[in-house]
Amino acid sequence: MKLLAEGTVAFDAIETPFGKTDKILGGAATYIGLAASVMKTDVSLVSVIGGDFPQHYLDMMTSKGINIDGVEMIKDGKTFFWSGKYHNDLNSRDTLATELNVLENFDPKIPESAKDAEVLLLGNLHPAVQLAVLDRMEKRPQLVILDTMNFWMDLTWDLLMEVIAKTDVITINDEEAHQLSGEYSLVKAAQKIHDMGPEFVIIKKGEHGAL
Repeated sequence: MKLLAEGTVAFDAIETPFGKTDKILGGAATYIGLAASVMKTDVSLVSVIGGDFPQHYLDMMTSKGINIDGVEMIKDGKTFFWSGKYHNDLNSRDTLATELNVLENFDPKIPESAKDAEVLLLGNLHPAVQLAVLDRMEKRPQLVILDTMNFWMDLTWDLLMEVIAKTDVITINDEEAHQLSGEYSLVKAAQKIHDMGPEFVIIKKGEHGAL
């Protein structure tokens, strides 16, 4: 099975009540790729990085069998960076810094070998980028999975609705489900989001699992 994952390959700086890191390897596409590689999936990534991204991280991904032909490097640019501080419950967090850098003008380039992927995972990026990836596939994948967040709900509602209508699975957390649906009950929220297009709605509930 071929899986194409679009998303961030990035740097994170994380602070929790139990410890703190400076710049470490982050990004949704990075960890989608690593997780899929454990399952022996033929996985390709679509993302963008700057010239500051260490080669040894790329080598690590290729050593796991991850196809990074779709990871574009802008040599004179900087890699996307996010910093956050998690609260005592480790569910809620505060964003301390978001630096889009090369991600600001990202135009996704899909490797020819991945354009016929059966599964497409649209990681948490601008809905316009997600739509571009979907439109550039040779044919509609058998399964389209979407991740998004409240940031895009606030700024790009109409585009986000267009993406949601074209997906089979959406995965969001409980706070985002409330905002997307306008419902307080997660059961009612899931039904309302289901009616927007996705066949499956996964609502993440932190330490309490998922619905």
